[in-house]
Amino acid sequence: MVRFYSIVFVAILITSVMGFYVFDENGNSGMSRCDDIAIIGAGVTGSYAAWRLRQSGLKISMYEYSNRIGGRCFTVQLPGISDVNVEMGAMRFLPDDHLLVNKTVSDLGLNIVDFELGVGPSEDSLYYLRGRHMKYNELPTHAPYNLPLENRVDLKTLNWNVFKNFTVSSQNRDVLQSLDGVDLYMQSRDMYMAKYLDIETAHYIRDSDSFIQGHGPDVAAANSLPTSDPSVPSPSPRVVKTVQEGFQAIPMGLVGQFLQASDKHSLYYNRHLKCLKRHANGNYLLTFQPTTTVAGITTDIKGRRAVTACAKKVILAIPRLALEHLDWEGLRQETVQDYLKHSLKEINAGKIFFGYDQPWWRQLPKATKYAVSMTPLSQTYDFGVSKTTSKGVLNTAYTDGDNRIWREALRFGDLVPGVGDNSIAMTNLSVYLARKFYAEVFNIQLTDVPQPKSAVMIVWDQYPIGAAWYAWAPGYKWDEVESRMIKPSASDDVYIASNVFSSNGRTGWIQGGMEIVEKVLNYF
Repeated sequence: MVRFYSIVFVAILITSVMGFYVFDENGNSGMSRCDDIAIIGAGVTGSYAAWRLRQSGLKISMYEYSNRIGGRCFTVQLPGISDVNVEMGAMRFLPDDHLLVNKTVSDLGLNIVDFELGVGPSEDSLYYLRGRHMKYNELPTHAPYNLPLENRVDLKTLNWNVFKNFTVSSQNRDVLQSLDGVDLYMQSRDMYMAKYLDIETAHYIRDSDSFIQGHGPDVAAANSLPTSDPSVPSPSPRVVKTVQEGFQAIPMGLVGQFLQASDKHSLYYNRHLKCLKRHANGNYLLTFQPTTTVAGITTDIKGRRAVTACAKKVILAIPRLALEHLDWEGLRQETVQDYLKHSLKEINAGKIFFGYDQPWWRQLPKATKYAVSMTPLSQTYDFGVSKTTSKGVLNTAYTDGDNRIWREALRFGDLVPGVGDNSIAMTNLSVYLARKFYAEVFNIQLTDVPQPKSAVMIVWDQYPIGAAWYAWAPGYKWDEVESRMIKPSASDDVYIASNVFSSNGRTGWIQGGMEIVEKVLNYF
């Protein structure tokens, strides 16, 4: 793992420092030195777009807001636990479904290994609902909800029945509708359940869900369709994989090979795209505000003169929040503005990891690999133990709910030992709260939860990323939004390559971003 990162880092450093800069001494660019393509953003979609175009013979430059490649692919190691990848963002993929990811990781020469924690609960997973503790397989009989008898079944069956019993295909069989003839994409899941379920069953489904992203008045019911009938035996267990070198090794490897492919290619860190305008000759002027990154925190350099670049085509591989702040005429059209601001709900997921000298939690009476609770922790994972030492990592929280309490807790107290990156640092108050909630979930005393040796936390709500992923809002046809947002302006060679507007429901997977890039490349 160290050798892979060293090779990639050297290639990126040499090219980004010694590359072919488009800026002159006044911060301006000559039109004759235009990029053929400018790619904004070095997250996984921008990196994948650059990699796919690396052998095109074109002059391509990447521009990254911060000093880090990866975006939501963000891998760190806690002190003394270097062989456990702590994934602050993306951490797993499904090779049978995520074919582009599987192939790309293999093409990069990275090692695909099992993600031992899988996806979702197992029979002995712990649930803590309404002050009661139970295992997953005990939910039908022990869940503290006043459920009708027919709804006291396992969760997968219950969710399947909720949609099977109250939906029909439309007359032309192109969409699912509720029994009253309303398309599922037109109504929220809350509205759908309000029409057909008692309030206790609706609360139970929400409270016991591993991810609550599919609930709420601003999330379409079509986001939450079950994918298979649980009564039909699966021919094989669900395969879940990860990357041995860490998920951030994917965009790092993509950028490394992109830069090595041609001396025409460049990467520029700490460039914040503010404005995009079309010149009279058809090329695009890009105005950047220089930024600085200190201890992981990136901000605009106040008083620093903006710099400009030129490109014949532009790929905007940036999230919705960054798009909302971009000054470009193509985004000001009424339909585009509506899609940009209202078609999706941002999911501000967050994670907390504690590092310990011993995996003490494995000795608890209620020890389990995975727990779900109604506390602000939401999900908890026994994330891993070093194969060379006895040190372990506890994924204390993985939550896609209301994370404002964690953001507020960062305002109080002193920073605790982490990894030297203040963008994922914790305070002693946030550590205390996580320990307090963990004790409640596992029915132990606060004093039984040791202070961690190191701790990191992220809430994906900050500029420019703004969200961990997105859910579709009611009232929008996903394929129409995706098609329009890939190329917002018919008269411009400007494209949006981001999994934000993925119509296949993969806004939370890097596969969705890669699929959007492939659709963008059809225009090239």
